[in-house]
Amino acid sequence: MCKIANFLKKEFISCRADIKTKEELFEYIAENASENAGISKDSVFKSLLERETYGSTGIGKGVAVPHCRIKGSKNVVIQLISLAEPMPYGSSDGEDVRLVFSLIVPEGNNLLYLKLISRISMLCSNEKMRDSLVDAPDPETIINLISNL
Repeated sequence: MCKIANFLKKEFISCRADIKTKEELFEYIAENASENAGISKDSVFKSLLERETYGSTGIGKGVAVPHCRIKGSKNVVIQLISLAEPMPYGSSDGEDVRLVFSLIVPEGNNLLYLKLISRISMLCSNEKMRDSLVDAPDPETIINLISNL
């Protein structure tokens, strides 16, 4: 089974981040991927922007799942970011985003990519879980919430 907890590390979790725009968010995701996973910051940033041109990755109910495939990457990186304040994102339901799961997968690993997006979507369909993730005070709490699934 494909479990989010297997890919979510403490260094990729940010609670109550002060991010105001989609571009700031993508910069933040790219910087973190570069610092903690050795993936090119520029490649991640450009790939996230390019993916967003095909349609918003805001899946509704205050959640966004920006995702991309990176050529030459060896690692799957899932980042979870709760925002200090809801942010306009262009989601299909028009609701501002307050919780972000980003997914970076090596190019060619399509099955895992689809499974992880599906698992994230299922996790975020639960209102109580969304609220718990947004309200979590620290990465340890988030890891415990997700590990108990």
